[in-house]
Amino acid sequence: MHLADYLQSAMSDYELLTQYTEDAYAKEDRICDRPSCMANIRTGEPCFYVATIEPGQRGRYVCESCHLHYENKRATSVRPTGNRTLQSQGRAPPDPRTIQQLVNAAQRRSTPNPPPVIAVPGGFRPRGPDIRIPTSWQGPQGSSSIRHSSQQGAIGYSSQHALYAAERDRWGKMAYASSLAETILLEITVVHEGAGARKKRGVPIGNICEGRKDVDARIDASGLIKLALETVVPKLRKFDGEFVWRVEEFIIRDAAWVDLSNHPQLVPYFYDQCLQPSRKGTKSTFKSKQFALMVVVPEAQWNEYENWLELRAEMEAEAIRTSCTQSSEHATAHTAVSFNVPSSATTSLAENELFLPSVTTNNSVTVSTKRAHQRAESSSSLSGTSSPPRKKNPPPTAFHSPDRDLLKEVLKIGGGANLNVKQVFGLHSESVQFHPIPTRDITDLLLHKQHHSFSVDTAESSIGQLTIDTSTDGFIGIGGFKTANAGWLTLTAPPKTGLGSVARHKVVVKRPFEKVFPTAMKVGAYKVGRYSLVDELQKLFREANVLYWSKSLLKLTYDFIDRSIASSPEPPPFAVPRVRFVEAGLALCHHQGGSKPGAKTGSTRAVFLLEELIEGGDDMFVKFIHNMDANPLLDELDYGYDMAEFFVFTQHVQYVKTGKLAFISDYQGSTVLLTDPQVLTHPSVSDGCDIFGEGNIEASVSKFEDQHACNEYCGWFGLETFVKEANDDEALVVEN
Repeated sequence: MHLADYLQSAMSDYELLTQYTEDAYAKEDRICDRPSCMANIRTGEPCFYVATIEPGQRGRYVCESCHLHYENKRATSVRPTGNRTLQSQGRAPPDPRTIQQLVNAAQRRSTPNPPPVIAVPGGFRPRGPDIRIPTSWQGPQGSSSIRHSSQQGAIGYSSQHALYAAERDRWGKMAYASSLAETILLEITVVHEGAGARKKRGVPIGNICEGRKDVDARIDASGLIKLALETVVPKLRKFDGEFVWRVEEFIIRDAAWVDLSNHPQLVPYFYDQCLQPSRKGTKSTFKSKQFALMVVVPEAQWNEYENWLELRAEMEAEAIRTSCTQSSEHATAHTAVSFNVPSSATTSLAENELFLPSVTTNNSVTVSTKRAHQRAESSSSLSGTSSPPRKKNPPPTAFHSPDRDLLKEVLKIGGGANLNVKQVFGLHSESVQFHPIPTRDITDLLLHKQHHSFSVDTAESSIGQLTIDTSTDGFIGIGGFKTANAGWLTLTAPPKTGLGSVARHKVVVKRPFEKVFPTAMKVGAYKVGRYSLVDELQKLFREANVLYWSKSLLKLTYDFIDRSIASSPEPPPFAVPRVRFVEAGLALCHHQGGSKPGAKTGSTRAVFLLEELIEGGDDMFVKFIHNMDANPLLDELDYGYDMAEFFVFTQHVQYVKTGKLAFISDYQGSTVLLTDPQVLTHPSVSDGCDIFGEGNIEASVSKFEDQHACNEYCGWFGLETFVKEANDDEALVVEN
């Protein structure tokens, strides 16, 4: 069958999920938007518009071959067309002429109550695009049924279409808005000099590290200097707001410790490093990358800051001593004081050591042999010489009345403030027993039976308090299986690291849910239903166990990476990303005395999965790899594609090091923290049993060698290249 005939027959049954319906033929000459194709599409040839996974991101116009590629891709969303649904129901569309006659007849009648117009039969879908209002999916505030409904959109006209004009303008502006196609990602840290011979690249200051995305790749050195200072200087000033930093003395350096101020102006700094040779050898292509910048505080200024800290500490201690002295003056006013200084005191005083006086029973003061370290400039106070004058407290400033206009405005705002009752009532506090999910070496999992899986061990748990924000503001989102709300965890005996290490530790509170549909067809809007306690505990335990094994497999991967780099005479020509899975654990809630009639005190009544909060919200959250495919879910020009390539490499490492038995999939999160992974195993592992949940697609492990495409990480670390056997179906799609 000819490819065009095949596409025409396939398109009659299914269509790719798009935001707009476009003509299937090019109106003018253009180039295929798929980065790996870039084929010429002439006027009149098939041209298809394919939407992206992000609703607000512009789609692509692709040729028929690439359209077939996306159609066969496992992660592509498809839906039945309206015509086929109508034909399958055995109903013909209504006659438009009959509808028009009924409308005219109703309008000609003079009665104030004209007969109703016959509605379109149920199940009829008109030809053309389905009209959907993305922002109306959320519904009005407080409407949980609408907020938790599936995002299938309403078919036909409804009350949601009152927002059509506003949505049309918003989508139009987004469609024609200019965007930077060539961007890079920056990681900016603040360090200081003077760390000694072993720390040649500076020491971080207060863990100040900020990321910037969508930075123009053609930015020059001066632009990078300005951007770096604007990003981290406010954080540095908050680090200790009283010290005055001289920002003009700061030096901006890259990862190779090169001073950016010496680079020529108006010359892109990182752009050349993003150009990759084309596989066809015609010209270089741009590939977005992540780069590191360091704002370096000079050694002299950092020494001034440390001296300032010492001086401030001395002044605070002096103020405390003065306060104590004044409070005891009345009691010691008539006490005879004498200093019995031993002969060795002169030597001690010369060494900047001070003997402390101690009160005896005969109302005299003797000098004890206990010493306190003093600064050199204060040692002369006991040797008979005059001590330098102490810093006096600054004179009090003149009293000023508050500004009347400002006071009036603040009185109006403050006096009229009302309590957000819904938010207060939405906070639920629970006494919990928290079971953290540890990160263990793969050897521990193999040799110790108690470590074969995650366990709810009371000996390793902690007692604490969990606060859950169930209000609208605290609702983070809803996925395919779990809901997520904001929360805070405070443990009675906080650990040194991990969740609960600080008071009111921000966490994400997750619970599984089931979709409750109004009809047996299980389509359309649904409500969120909760499982029984037994089922809920089993599901969350399985989620925790998957995360437990994923942490171990990722640690195995980094052990292999670190040992390979250490044994190589040359470092790799690329930066190895450092990521980890979120800190997490299970929180069990127990019945308190009188909390529920008939309930046994101390028995379990609820369970939650607590995870570390990924900062940045939806803008920083990316799904890199799907559990049904061993290739990146993103395209080459998408944000995060470099990280997706690294995760493909980690799957290769895990596949080889586990003897082709298991690897991690469903990589998702930010470029630093990952969440909700899935462990995939070979069919021989499960032996027909259900292990690691429903997301364990065993066929993905069996077909890994056919699906996996090695990249630069695989090549440098010496991983074997799999030989793929081509078949007739794969011959239809040509990958560069």
